[in-house]
Amino acid sequence: MRIAAAAVAVAYIAVQVFQDIVYRVLPTPATPTEELLAGAHPLHLVRSTLMLFAMVGLIFIYTTLALQRIRARPVLAGFAIACFGVFGLLEIGLRSVELFWTQVQLPHEPAGVDQLVAFQAVQGALYFPLMLATWIGSVLLFVLFRDRLLRAILALNLARITARLLTSYAHVPLLPTDVYEQIYLGLVIAFHGPLAYWLCKGRVSDGPAGIANPAGHRSMG
Repeated sequence: MRIAAAAVAVAYIAVQVFQDIVYRVLPTPATPTEELLAGAHPLHLVRSTLMLFAMVGLIFIYTTLALQRIRARPVLAGFAIACFGVFGLLEIGLRSVELFWTQVQLPHEPAGVDQLVAFQAVQGALYFPLMLATWIGSVLLFVLFRDRLLRAILALNLARITARLLTSYAHVPLLPTDVYEQIYLGLVIAFHGPLAYWLCKGRVSDGPAGIANPAGHRSMG
C-alpha cells in the first residue's frame, strides 16, 4: 500500500507539472469572459480532468499515512482520516462542478459569465473548510509520527496551508496569491517528492511514541 501511495505521489507531481505547462502555454485571461472561454479549451479540459482524479490520489496518500499509525493511535489516526475525507469530498465536488458545469456547459450559455463569477465566489468560501480540514489532518499526522524526515515534510505543508489560510481569510499577507502562484509547483515537488521517498524507505513503529519498539515487533508498512 505504501509503494502504491508513493507511486501516486509521483503521478501527482506529474499532473501538477502538466498543469503548470498548460498555464504557461495558454494566454492568461484578462476578463471573466475570456476566462469562461479559456476554460473550454481542450488543454484546460484535460488539465481539469487530471486534477479531478488527482484529488482521489491525494485522499489515498493521506489515508495511507494515517493507517500506518492506526493500531497504535486509533483515535488520532481515525480523526486524521476523517479530516482528509472532508477535504477530499469538498475538492472532488468543487472540481467536478468546475469541470462539468463551468468549463463544459457554461461557455454555451448566455448568462455564463455571471454564473462563473458566482461559482468562483462560492468556491472561495468553501475553500476555507477545505483547507482547514487539511490543516487539522496534517497537524494530527505530525503528532502521530516521530520520524524526523516525515515531520519535516509535514511541517513544510503545514507552513504552506497556514500561510494561505491567514492570507486568504484573515487578510494577513504572509503568502500573497501572485507569489504563491510562482512558487506553487516548487512547493508541490518539495512536499510530494520527499513524501514518496519516505513512503518507500521510511520506517514506522507501532509503539506509542512512534520510535523503535523495544519488544522487537515488526513495524507496520
